Amino acid sequence: MSTANFLKWETGMRELADGVFAYVQPNGAHGNAGYSNAGLIVGPEHCVVIDTLGTNSMHEAFIGAIQRVTDKPVGRVLLTHHHVDHILGTHRFRSACVICHRACRANIVNGGPDAAARWAAKRPHFAADLRDIPVIVPDLTFEDRVFLHQGEREIVCFHPGIAHTDGDAVAWLPAERILFTGDLFFNRVCPAAFAGNMAGWIAVVRELLKMDVDVIVPGHGPISDKAGLASMLNYLETIDRCSRQGFQAGASAEEVARNMDLGDFRHWADTEERLLEDVRRVYQELVDALRRT
Repeated sequence: MSTANFLKWETGMRELADGVFAYVQPNGAHGNAGYSNAGLIVGPEHCVVIDTLGTNSMHEAFIGAIQRVTDKPVGRVLLTHHHVDHILGTHRFRSACVICHRACRANIVNGGPDAAARWAAKRPHFAADLRDIPVIVPDLTFEDRVFLHQGEREIVCFHPGIAHTDGDAVAWLPAERILFTGDLFFNRVCPAAFAGNMAGWIAVVRELLKMDVDVIVPGHGPISDKAGLASMLNYLETIDRCSRQGFQAGASAEEVARNMDLGDFRHWADTEERLLEDVRRVYQELVDALRRT
């Protein structure tokens, strides 16, 4: 694939199996940050939505896409983690039971009601589209996993470990061999490690690659498969290895990020913004480990 095509992919509501959809967003004018993906699973009586997106116009477009494929109500919302670009549309599904990992709920509570305002301050290009958005606290939490049922369809929601955040969850459809990962998987978009644990993230992805799945829906970027997930793992391992080497050699995080040979990863969305942040995450983990010894 040419580097010119890294940042372009099919978007909108995409049917992956009977009644199973991925809602894929494109890159934005200011990069991919904030342009997350979502999921929709249509059952006999109600739908399950996986993540609810960020800004008002994104919510409205998602709801419009849902209404074009089903007239069933949304009865369950699964949040893959607490970051605002995945949760601020939850108020659009007031009658649904909102489900997430226990740590995800705690993070939403700790973030408080002004989460949208803080995001607007950080990303001013979204500010006008983030007005009057209440933060909804989930109703139901789980520690390890929870099983959702739609007729004969089973959706397994589980916490694979501390990785992108401490409250990550994935949604696995065993019969359809489909996995919704949230931000455990960034496809052709640079992963953001500021809120998690790089070593844990690498371990989690290695386990996800052992799963019996054919289609993987990332939190950002195009629909993919194990090959795409393995490519992101290669990025994480490269960051981890080079950062550890630089730390041991006494180099600064800035020097490591500047001199690292990333190959095609340099052409992913948001790499320029996130690379140093990811190196600093590894450095902090190494400092923390030294303090514990």
